[in-house]
Amino acid sequence: MIWTTSNLVIQIITGILGAHFAATLAREHSFGFFGHTLTGLIAGAFSGYFLQSLAATVVTANGSLNELRPPENFMLQALTGIAAGACLTLVVGFIKHSIDVHKSPEN
Repeated sequence: MIWTTSNLVIQIITGILGAHFAATLAREHSFGFFGHTLTGLIAGAFSGYFLQSLAATVVTANGSLNELRPPENFMLQALTGIAAGACLTLVVGFIKHSIDVHKSPEN
Protein backbone atom coordinates (compact mmCIF):
# COMPACT_ATOMS: atom_id res chain seq x y z
CA MET A 1 0.00 0.00 0.00
CA ILE A 2 1.44 3.34 -1.01
CA TRP A 3 0.86 6.60 0.83
CA THR A 4 -1.82 8.81 -0.81
CA THR A 5 -3.28 12.23 -0.14
CA SER A 6 -6.83 10.93 -0.53
CA ASN A 7 -6.29 8.55 2.40
CA LEU A 8 -4.96 11.47 4.44
CA VAL A 9 -8.09 13.52 3.67
CA ILE A 10 -10.34 10.57 4.54
CA GLN A 11 -8.63 10.17 7.91
CA ILE A 12 -8.74 13.90 8.69
CA ILE A 13 -12.48 14.12 7.99
CA THR A 14 -13.30 10.94 9.89
CA GLY A 15 -11.00 12.00 12.72
CA ILE A 16 -13.14 15.08 13.20
CA LEU A 17 -16.29 12.94 13.10
CA GLY A 18 -14.81 10.48 15.60
CA ALA A 19 -13.94 13.33 17.95
CA HIS A 20 -17.50 14.63 17.88
CA PHE A 21 -18.95 11.12 18.36
CA ALA A 22 -16.75 10.57 21.40
CA ALA A 23 -17.66 13.96 22.84
CA THR A 24 -21.33 13.19 22.39
CA LEU A 25 -20.99 9.89 24.25
CA ALA A 26 -18.84 11.29 27.08
CA ARG A 27 -20.51 14.63 27.82
CA GLU A 28 -18.79 15.09 31.20
CA HIS A 29 -15.45 15.21 29.36
CA SER A 30 -16.63 17.64 26.69
CA PHE A 31 -14.62 20.78 26.00
CA GLY A 32 -16.45 22.62 23.21
CA PHE A 33 -17.17 22.30 19.51
CA PHE A 34 -13.96 23.93 18.32
CA GLY A 35 -11.87 21.94 20.79
CA HIS A 36 -13.34 18.68 19.53
CA THR A 37 -12.86 19.75 15.93
CA LEU A 38 -9.24 20.69 16.57
CA THR A 39 -8.38 17.45 18.39
CA GLY A 40 -10.12 15.39 15.70
CA LEU A 41 -8.24 17.26 13.00
CA ILE A 42 -4.90 16.72 14.73
CA ALA A 43 -5.58 13.04 15.41
CA GLY A 44 -6.81 12.43 11.86
CA ALA A 45 -3.81 14.21 10.38
CA PHE A 46 -1.30 12.28 12.47
CA SER A 47 -2.99 8.93 11.87
CA GLY A 48 -3.36 9.70 8.18
CA TYR A 49 0.27 10.67 7.88
CA PHE A 50 1.81 7.89 9.95
CA LEU A 51 -0.70 5.00 10.02
CA GLN A 52 -2.39 4.86 6.62
CA SER A 53 -0.13 2.17 5.19
CA LEU A 54 -0.38 0.11 8.39
CA ALA A 55 -4.17 0.41 8.46
CA ALA A 56 -4.47 -1.06 4.98
CA THR A 57 -2.08 -3.97 5.49
CA VAL A 58 -4.20 -7.10 5.39
CA VAL A 59 -2.56 -10.51 5.20
CA THR A 60 -3.91 -14.00 4.69
CA ALA A 61 -3.43 -16.93 7.05
CA ASN A 62 -0.20 -17.96 5.33
CA GLY A 63 1.25 -14.43 5.52
CA SER A 64 0.81 -13.24 1.94
CA LEU A 65 -0.42 -9.70 1.36
CA ASN A 66 -4.05 -9.24 0.32
CA GLU A 67 -4.75 -6.56 -2.27
CA LEU A 68 -7.58 -4.32 -1.10
CA ARG A 69 -10.38 -3.06 -3.28
CA PRO A 70 -11.18 0.69 -3.04
CA PRO A 71 -14.28 0.27 -0.80
CA GLU A 72 -12.29 -1.87 1.64
CA ASN A 73 -9.47 0.67 1.68
CA PHE A 74 -11.95 3.50 2.29
CA MET A 75 -13.53 1.67 5.21
CA LEU A 76 -10.18 0.83 6.82
CA GLN A 77 -8.95 4.40 6.48
CA ALA A 78 -12.25 5.77 7.80
CA LEU A 79 -12.26 3.46 10.81
CA THR A 80 -8.66 4.36 11.61
CA GLY A 81 -9.50 8.08 11.47
CA ILE A 82 -12.60 7.65 13.65
CA ALA A 83 -10.67 5.68 16.24
CA ALA A 84 -7.79 8.16 16.34
CA GLY A 85 -10.12 11.16 16.66
CA ALA A 86 -12.18 9.53 19.39
CA CYS A 87 -9.13 8.38 21.36
CA LEU A 88 -7.39 11.75 21.34
CA THR A 89 -10.60 13.59 22.23
CA LEU A 90 -11.22 11.29 25.18
CA VAL A 91 -7.62 11.61 26.39
CA VAL A 92 -7.77 15.41 26.22
CA GLY A 93 -11.23 15.38 27.84
CA PHE A 94 -10.06 13.16 30.70
CA ILE A 95 -7.03 15.38 31.32
CA LYS A 96 -9.13 18.57 31.21
CA HIS A 97 -11.73 17.03 33.52
CA SER A 98 -9.12 15.93 36.07
CA ILE A 99 -7.48 19.37 36.01
CA ASP A 100 -10.87 21.02 36.57
CA VAL A 101 -11.67 18.65 39.46
CA HIS A 102 -8.35 19.31 41.18
CA LYS A 103 -8.67 23.10 40.72
CA SER A 104 -12.16 23.32 42.23
CA PRO A 105 -12.26 24.36 45.92
CA GLU A 106 -13.21 21.59 48.28
CA ASN A 107 -16.39 22.20 50.29
